[in-house]
Formats: sequence, C-alpha cells, structure tokens
Amino acid sequence: MKRCINCLAECDDTSKVCTECGYNGTAEKSVEHALPPGTRLNNRYLLGGAVSRVNSFICYYGLDTHGRCRVKIYEYLPAKLMYRHPGELVIKYFDEKCSARGDKEISAFYSHFTKLCSASKNTVLDFTDCFADNSTVYYVCSTEKGTPLSSLLGNGKKMSFKKAAEIISPLAECVAGLEKSGKWHGCISPYSIITDGKKITSLSGYSFPPKSISSPFDAPEKQLGAKSCGAFTDIYSLGAVLYEAVTGFLPPAADRRQNGRPLNLPENLSDYEKAIIEKALALDKEERYVSAEEFIADLKGKPRKEKLPKKEIIRRTVLTVASITLTLSLAFLINYFVVEPLREKKQASDLASMVQTTQQEIDPWDSIRAKYPDINFPAGMNPSYADLYASNTDFSGWINISEMNIDFPVVQSSDNQYYERRDFYGKSTNYGAPFFDYRNSLASLDRNTIIYGHNMRHDDKLFGTLEQYREIEGFAKAPVITMNTLFGEYKFKIYAVFISNSKASDDNGHVFNYIFTDAGNAKFRDYIAEIDKRKLYTTGVDINENDKILTLSTCCYDFADARLVVVGRLLRGGESEAVDTSLAFMNESPKFPQAYYDAKRIDNLYKNDPDLFN
Repeated sequence: MKRCINCLAECDDTSKVCTECGYNGTAEKSVEHALPPGTRLNNRYLLGGAVSRVNSFICYYGLDTHGRCRVKIYEYLPAKLMYRHPGELVIKYFDEKCSARGDKEISAFYSHFTKLCSASKNTVLDFTDCFADNSTVYYVCSTEKGTPLSSLLGNGKKMSFKKAAEIISPLAECVAGLEKSGKWHGCISPYSIITDGKKITSLSGYSFPPKSISSPFDAPEKQLGAKSCGAFTDIYSLGAVLYEAVTGFLPPAADRRQNGRPLNLPENLSDYEKAIIEKALALDKEERYVSAEEFIADLKGKPRKEKLPKKEIIRRTVLTVASITLTLSLAFLINYFVVEPLREKKQASDLASMVQTTQQEIDPWDSIRAKYPDINFPAGMNPSYADLYASNTDFSGWINISEMNIDFPVVQSSDNQYYERRDFYGKSTNYGAPFFDYRNSLASLDRNTIIYGHNMRHDDKLFGTLEQYREIEGFAKAPVITMNTLFGEYKFKIYAVFISNSKASDDNGHVFNYIFTDAGNAKFRDYIAEIDKRKLYTTGVDINENDKILTLSTCCYDFADARLVVVGRLLRGGESEAVDTSLAFMNESPKFPQAYYDAKRIDNLYKNDPDLFN
C-alpha cells in the first residue's frame, strides 16, 4: 500500500486517484504561505497538503510517524501579521509592531493548547499534541474516525432518553475536563460530535465563536461574545443535543425561545428526564446547571426531590395551559409527517401510470380529441402525455433520475409561487410540485432550463435525494438526468453541483444569478467560470459556450434559505450517454455565500472576489 502525498491516506498501489481526497497527482491550488508537502515538524510529523486556512491557522494533512496514524496539524500564521518566503520554513513578520503582537499571541496560544492537550487526556476532545517550531506554534488533532452524530439525529429520528444520556455523558465529562482547565469548547453540536455508530469517538470543531445565537445549539450568552461564555454555554449545547436526540427535531433557537417559543418535550419522558433537559436549556444561566459535574450526576443518577425555582413553576404552569395547543400541533405533525408523505407517494405513482404508450396507433390524436373534446392540446405535443395534460393544462414535462428515485411530472405556471405549496392538482400541500421557471420556453429549450422542487428535511421525497450529489459517489451513481417536455426528450450530463443563497443579506448584499434563462455566448462563458469556482467537485464533463444547460434548484440546510443547485449540460448530437466518473475530483476550496462561512465559523477567502456573471 502507498500513501497519497496530499492527504497521506493509504491507497492501492495501482490507484491513480486518491479515494479519500480525490487527489490525482495534479498540483492543487495552494494555501498562501503554506509549508510544502513532505516537510517534517518536531522530528515527528510529516506534512501532506494544506487543506485550508481557518481564521489565523493553516490546516494541513499530517502523518504521526510515531503512531503511523493520520492527523490534522494547525499552524498559527495570521496573514495580517506574518508570512513565509517560498522554500523557507521559518515565518517572518511584516514589521516590529506585527512582531510584538505575534510573539505575544504565540506565547498565549502555546499555553492555551498545552491546557487543551491536558484536558484531552481520557476524554473525547481531539487535541493530541502542541509544539513550537519554525518560530511559530502548532497543535495536532486526530482525524475524525466515524461520521457526525447529525447523521443519526433529526428528520424525526429519535432515541430513548437512556441511550441519549449514554451518548451525552462522555461529552459532559469532556466539558468537565475543560472546565477544570479554565476552558470551554464553544462549538458543540451534532456536527462536531463524531461517532462510529456505537459510541462517541471524538469531539471536534473547537473554536472561539463570534457573537451569535443563530444556531439551535447556541446558548443565549453567545450574543454577548466569547467573554460572556463558559462551561455553562457548553452545557446548554449539550442540552440541545439531548433534546434533538429524544425528540427527533431541532430545539427552538434561544432567541426564538426568548420571544415566547416553548420547548415541546415528548409526553413519554418522565418528569425527572424533562427536568434535566429543561435545566440544561434554561435561558437564565443562574437556573442552568452550575457545573458539568452536576449535569453528569443527574444524567447517571436517580430521581431526586428538589425545590423547583419560581420561574420553573411558572413555566410548567404555562406548559400545562398550552396542552390544548400541543394537541392541535400533534394533529399538524401527523398530517405533515404521515398523511402528506403517503398522499404524495400515491399521487406520483398515479400520475406515472397516466403516461400512455401510443406507438402502435396510426393516429392517436383522433381518439384523444374524441375523449377530451374540450381540451385544446398544443401543436406538436407528445400524445403520450395527453391524459396528464387533460388533468392539468399546467403539465409541461417530466423529470427522471431513476437512481435517485426522482420520477415526477413537472408543471409550469404564470409565476414561480403557485406550485410551491400546491400539488399537481392544485391542492394544498407542503411538498408542492416540481415546476419549470415561468420564463422558460419549452417548445425549444432556452439556454438555461430551470426546475424547482422542495427538499423536505424530514424525508427524501421530491428533490430530497439531490443531497446525494454533494459527494462524488452520488454523481457516479447517477451522472445523467432525463428531462422531457411536451415537445421533446432530452438528456443532460451533470456538470456542476454548488451551494447558493436566495437572500442578498446572506452574501454581502449579493445573490448569485443562476436562474437566468438566456445569455449570450460571452456572458455564458462568464457564468461557467463562476460555477467553476463554486462547484463542490469537478465531474470531468466538458462544457462550452454553445451548450444548453438544465438547472435543478432545491432548498438545503447549510444556513437559512440556502439552495443546492445541480447543473447538467445537454447531450450533444451524436454524443454517447456514457460518463467517465473516474475523472471526478473534489474542489479543495469551493466558493460559498458568506452565510455558509459564518455558519461554519471560518474565513471567507472569496469575500472580495467580484462575480463575473450578474
């Protein structure tokens, strides 16, 4: 077995592309001032490629030559204070003022990381080492072994309180260890908690978060900044994880709860179990657990009698009064999670059965017009769709990606709102129906044909399975999209997948215009250049200024009102449908909207990068 020189993962000797990071031997875009692959640090660590810049640190893949295991190594090198000449290892400061500040911060960080490494012993915190080298400081983390806990939670998936408490306990012990060192984590959520499916393997994502309470896992004190936070904010985050584990849904964010949004806890929980969650999620830190040790004791202990605070008594009274509202909410949830999904599934099956096979008929239109004398069918329309068109004259085509369980009729209205919350027959439903952009001409395809469809967070119906296209494995599974209109049948090879925003406030006053319908050749070249920056990976499918494209747009949950976009290139005349998916490789630094970087708490390297296409 050999190792990839970029990520240092073991791979087959005959492999030309690393299955771990997608590296294919071609030099990737480097991180400014980063050390070259092959550099040795502290006589122990061998560096691979630089992954990214995270705030003031450069992150590298690394190999611990003592333990022969992969690690991630973070080097303190703030671009505003210091730099490194190509071919040199030691960092340099821009001036004496930068030197004084940098030396002070290096000393503080070294002391800080030493305490974190000490707190990591016998806990799931993933700090394994820190050291000074090349006139700066480094810290080392284990690579994440497993998947984020988020893959086991949410979308209605829940577990017993006992099992959830078993998961939370090692995390609470980690917070207790940090607390003893005078530290706190700052970014605990199901996305930073790594599990192998049976137990928690590590807690990643340590950070100094900015002022924020946008996440359901953020304590209210975060709106005041890091100086107002501590172990008690980590306990709130653990309480939020516990809440999602036992309910299957995200807890209301702290700011919404401050405006009156209640916690709705399952009735099957005991009063003792409810009290633990409510105390961990108390908005007033004085009513929250005073220490992680107290929280651990309750998670592992037996029910104990305690006098509830006055505010708790008032809140429980309010919750009792709200029981009627809860009953109504339950009816809504049953409709939302049971009735509507079943109805949508049945309707999709019924509509598919209405597509008629007419090849054996000499002139199918004679019988069609006799059957529907009052329907004015468009000239040149495919007669196979006659029954569907007669059922709803907004019916305009069909989208099929069988490998993703996408096989639906597509409608088109006079606007882009009507079918957002209506099904094929115009009846109210949260699922809506896939629909073409109202500006698209379907008799002959525009430069860009756009189809919108919902991605329901609690299941994978409609366009929910497009989430699989985030990874190369999803692209390899289904690299071709079939899209028919009333007038023609088309196939598209997937060219790009990216994340975009729908509100200007989420990207420094800008919304990337991927929903244009027409553009000249020069502008289309600019558009291709822009999505090349944004795409999550390169598919190996080529595109040029004369091509036409299909755009699938759906919601995603990287930040509020985010959009997942899949772009396909129309199959050219005489071109094979075959796609060599082995040519695909990951984009190390895709361009995202500002809100994505804010949600991840990382720097936006593209903040000042102007869009070529508007």
